[in-house]
Amino acid sequence: MAAGQSSRMRGIKQLLPWKGTFLLQHIVNVVKNIQPQKIKMVLGANIEKIKSRLEINEGMVDIIENPTWQNGLGNSIAVGVASILKSNPLPKGILICLADQPLVTEEYLMDLLDNFKTNKVDVVASNYGKRIGVPAVFGPSIYKELLGLNSDYGAKEILRKKSTAMLSLDAYGLLADIDTPSAYEKIYNENHNS
Repeated sequence: MAAGQSSRMRGIKQLLPWKGTFLLQHIVNVVKNIQPQKIKMVLGANIEKIKSRLEINEGMVDIIENPTWQNGLGNSIAVGVASILKSNPLPKGILICLADQPLVTEEYLMDLLDNFKTNKVDVVASNYGKRIGVPAVFGPSIYKELLGLNSDYGAKEILRKKSTAMLSLDAYGLLADIDTPSAYEKIYNENHNS
């Protein structure tokens, strides 16, 4: 998910520098390393500027334009899931990641997927201590609810309702809430050598 405008940032958040590349390219590279069947990237605001910077394998990554990205993260999730569900066969699970979580590792994503495959739950989500969120893997029983999202709250409400059919993994050290220039500067400085 990388469709938002990032109005509180001084520039395009998805293109902020990170580890020799930029935030969105970094998370795409991390996801590629877990060898998914397909990556669907939902873009909206600043789509042409972002696309011009991306280095992706066209066969592996599909870019989906969300013309209604202003409706928020939930709407972008619904647009992405709708695109995924056009594929045949129906996927056994959908992993949702955000462009502004650069501390998420491929090991952590593999842990989410492995737990999803071995436990009989509808969702395997990330536990940040005070909240449950993404990255998360959603099973087929949740697809219809994901398609119905249309707000800025993402999958929060779904995760809250599914707490009894969900497994959550400790993700305390992986949360990087990059919503302001000062938050980005802080996390950048903590993760880059001077």
